[in-house]
Amino acid sequence: MILVVGGLNGFVGSNTTEALAERGLECVVTRHKNAEVPGFLQKYIDRSVFIESADATSIADLRKIGEKHEIDGIVDVAGGLTPRAKSPIPRLKGYFDMLVGIFQMAEEWKVKRLILSSTGGVYLGLPGPVNEEHAIPLPSPFPLIAYQKIVEVASSEFARGSGIGSVCVRLLGMFGPWQNPAGGGLAQRLVHAAVSGKPPALEDAMLGRADDAVDLLYIKDVARAIALLQTAEKLSHNVYNVCSGNITPNRELVAAVEDVVPRFKVDLPPGRTPFPPFPVMETERLRADTGFSPAFDTRSGIRNYVEWLKAGNPK
Repeated sequence: MILVVGGLNGFVGSNTTEALAERGLECVVTRHKNAEVPGFLQKYIDRSVFIESADATSIADLRKIGEKHEIDGIVDVAGGLTPRAKSPIPRLKGYFDMLVGIFQMAEEWKVKRLILSSTGGVYLGLPGPVNEEHAIPLPSPFPLIAYQKIVEVASSEFARGSGIGSVCVRLLGMFGPWQNPAGGGLAQRLVHAAVSGKPPALEDAMLGRADDAVDLLYIKDVARAIALLQTAEKLSHNVYNVCSGNITPNRELVAAVEDVVPRFKVDLPPGRTPFPPFPVMETERLRADTGFSPAFDTRSGIRNYVEWLKAGNPK
C-alpha cells in the first residue's frame, strides 16, 4: 500500500494516485482542508484508494495513518509552499516540518521507497542538454527552486543514513486535468480559454511570450512515470528527470490548441521572457530504469485535456 501525500486533490498527487491504482496498487491519500475528489478517482475510492484526513506537516497525523494501514511506500509530490508572509520563516518551517515528518514515518514504517518532487527549474540558466549528473548552481531565482534544492539534499542524506530508497523527481512543464487554471503555466491557460471561449490571461503567464519554449509533458505521462519509479524492483539512482526530453516552442503549443479547438485564436505577447531559458532535459536514466516513454505528444495531450473539460469537469 502506497501513501500519496496530497493524493486526493493535488494536481500531481491525484493523477499519480490514478496511475498507481491502474497498476493494481492500493493507495492511502491524504486530504487536509479540501475534500473535493477528481472524477477520475471516483471509481477507486474505498476500493483501492482510501482517504485519510492529515496535515502533512504533522507527525501525529501521519502516524495515525500508519496505525490503520500497512504502508509499503510513500509518494510526496505535494510540494506546495505555505502562504506568502513578510518573513520566510513560516514557509521554511512548513517545508522542513513536512520533510521531517515524511522521513520519520518512512523510517518507522520501514518503507521500500520514498519519492519526493523536485523541479527541472534547478537547471535554469545551464546550457543544454542537461542530465542528472550536471552540477547545479546554488543561487535560485525563485523560492520554489531554492526549496526543492533543499529537498534533494535532504533526500540524499536521508537515504544515506537510513538505507531507505529516497528518490527525487525533477518535474517541469506539466499540464492536464486537475491543474489550477489560474496557475503560472501557459498550456492550461490556453486550453481553459479555448474551451470556455474567454480570452486567456497572459500577463503573468510563466514563459508566456511568443518566442519562449519549454519541455511539456502531459500529466498522465508524468503520473505514469512516477508510478513506474515507485514500483520498479530496483533503481540505480536517487534523482530522475521526468519530462519529454524535447522542447516545445510556444508557437507550436498555440498551433496545437488552435488545431484541437479551431474557433480559438490567440496572439501571444511578442519576444522572449527576460531570463535564461530552460535547457533540454535528458531522460536516459528514467528510460533505462523503468522503460518509460510518453504516451502523449503535445497535441494528443491537449485533445485529451479539452475532452476532459468539455465533459463538465471544472479543471
